[in-house]
Amino acid sequence: MTPTEYDEFLRKAFDAFLAARASRDCLANYHYLPYDAVDLSGLRWPGMGDVLIRDELRELTNNLNAWLTSLRHWHAWLAVARNYSEDDRWELEHEFIATLATFCLFQPSAVRDAFTFVVTNGMHQVRRAIDPAYKDHLPLDKAPWEKRGYPARGRVEQQLKTVVCQWPSGAVLLENLKQLDDEVVRRTTSDFRNRASHSIAPRFSIGLTRAVTRAVVQATRMEQQNDGFFHVVPIPGQTVISYGFGGTEALRFEEMLDLNLKQFRIAITCFDCYVSMLNAAVGNSDMGVK
Repeated sequence: MTPTEYDEFLRKAFDAFLAARASRDCLANYHYLPYDAVDLSGLRWPGMGDVLIRDELRELTNNLNAWLTSLRHWHAWLAVARNYSEDDRWELEHEFIATLATFCLFQPSAVRDAFTFVVTNGMHQVRRAIDPAYKDHLPLDKAPWEKRGYPARGRVEQQLKTVVCQWPSGAVLLENLKQLDDEVVRRTTSDFRNRASHSIAPRFSIGLTRAVTRAVVQATRMEQQNDGFFHVVPIPGQTVISYGFGGTEALRFEEMLDLNLKQFRIAITCFDCYVSMLNAAVGNSDMGVK
């Protein structure tokens, strides 16, 4: 295609995308989260506790709604791409779909950590408001002269557990939180998020990455056994460098979208649990996540 023809190709494809996005088939069962999910006026808040909760809940809502927007766009573009030839479909994947997929595949990990941060802060403020004896201190708080940094996920989630343990919805939230970016997701996505951040990510649709691999492995030697045959046995405490043919296969957009939608639904359950805890704490009708 000439540049002019390519521009026209993209315009027609984008018109088709707009129609697909407006279709009832475009994840119509998924709804954007409200920005007034909780009325915090039922408690007397110390300091700026209610302002902090409202602000961070709004940002969490923004993140989840942005994720849903990208999921809808991803879904719509896949519907459009099915009507094109393989070569043209690759162009659409390069121009539009791969960027959406990359953003969405980063979200389970990002949202898991965001939930941990927001809910820890929020329920800590709640406990300050309802219990005068509760100290304004979190286990991972650091003094100004201590080295700053982001603690490991396990440590911050353990801190979250200590903060929310008194609410039934807290246990449900923790259970669902552990399903975001879990081992199943990492295996199914070929650890896309970590590889994209720290090495080379898998491709989409077609192509292999990391065809040759380098690894540190256990050193071995051939040792004769009682039966006269030689067997490979490990050499304790020794390693060697091993080079070999590897190859990470490309990810399929449709499969990744289905998996990502499941992760999004888990994130919504976590959101509902947090809202339930806040409602219970401030005396509103607890939505009672079961």
